[in-house]
Amino acid sequence: MREKKNWMPSEKKCEEILSSLVRIDTCQPEGNEERLIDWIIERLPQKAEYTRISHGAGRASLVVKIAGKSEKGGIALIGHVDTVTCGNVDEWKDPPHQAVIRDGKLYGRGASDMKGGDAAMLLTLEQLCGEELRPEKPIYFCFTADEENQGVGIRAMADGGLLNTVDEVLICEPSDSRISICEKGALWLDVSVNGVSSHASRPDLGVNAVEAAYTFAEQIKQFINEKKSHPILGAATASVTRLTGGIMTNMIPPHAELEMDIRTVPGISHRDILAYAKTKAEILKKQFPGIRLDISVANDRPAVETGEDNPSVRRILKLAGEMGMDPAPRGTYFYTDASQLIPVLPVPFVIAGPGDDKLAHCTDEYVEISSVALFSEFYYRYIVENYIQEE
Repeated sequence: MREKKNWMPSEKKCEEILSSLVRIDTCQPEGNEERLIDWIIERLPQKAEYTRISHGAGRASLVVKIAGKSEKGGIALIGHVDTVTCGNVDEWKDPPHQAVIRDGKLYGRGASDMKGGDAAMLLTLEQLCGEELRPEKPIYFCFTADEENQGVGIRAMADGGLLNTVDEVLICEPSDSRISICEKGALWLDVSVNGVSSHASRPDLGVNAVEAAYTFAEQIKQFINEKKSHPILGAATASVTRLTGGIMTNMIPPHAELEMDIRTVPGISHRDILAYAKTKAEILKKQFPGIRLDISVANDRPAVETGEDNPSVRRILKLAGEMGMDPAPRGTYFYTDASQLIPVLPVPFVIAGPGDDKLAHCTDEYVEISSVALFSEFYYRYIVENYIQEE
């Protein structure tokens, strides 16, 4: 492959692109990613090959392809362009879409999660196109909609076969200057419980929906706590994130609503969790005669991982070490687009991008400009050193 070649964008260039991205409001639940996608398209070189995917109602995703000498194989760099909501704007020190720069950091919603990664992708894409480098295999730059909700962008790419020949995937989410080789999965349960109301002085005449919901949640938590932990991600978790019910203090509650957020690690089957939940629901019907529990799945993202000994991972970790990053692999505790792509396209993947993932979804979220420049260089060097032959 090509000899090592260094390039790093100026911080001024990083600021320019990142500021533009953050100023375009792509907050969920509306998303409105179409405006940002069209902004990217306007910046592309005239000869750029791209596929714009419309999801309707102002939502869109984009795949930009640098054609290779071979049509098969290659690498896909993936970044989502939607963000979570800003929450209470009055709690922000600066307006969340003003892209204020202070002390080498750019503040704003999505700065870390993950418009810093999008900016690094765009900078790398523009540099490769500017040098007119032709890789041995295709290089894909994918900008997805709706990652923070249902993932319609990455699902459209996976189901449409746009990436079905790639050899490896690089998710450009924030990774705190390290390389992540695994991520936790998420299984969200909505449980509706119906019982029978009675006077609280005669609980024997009623069926307490809140107590049944609480008992169900404790059983699920115990089941998850008994699962084997992961060497990098640690233990799976199950949390009650909402429990509502009750009418008055002196009434046995006839109805309850329960929500659980279960975070799994590789090796734990979501199907097994759901089977256990349904079995426990049937047992509770006998424990609480007259109760009814309806379980629905609000989100189902499996945990995914790539082995540390995978050749792709070894190459990436080696480059990270050469560039002064910590070469020890880490894990990501939240899910990414990999959760919906890798089960369909089982290729090696890593998560590596600018920013600290602990700042994701926080008030006064920021990313360091130097981190955007660093990962721009990282993406560029990895592509050039592994996909570009000397002419």
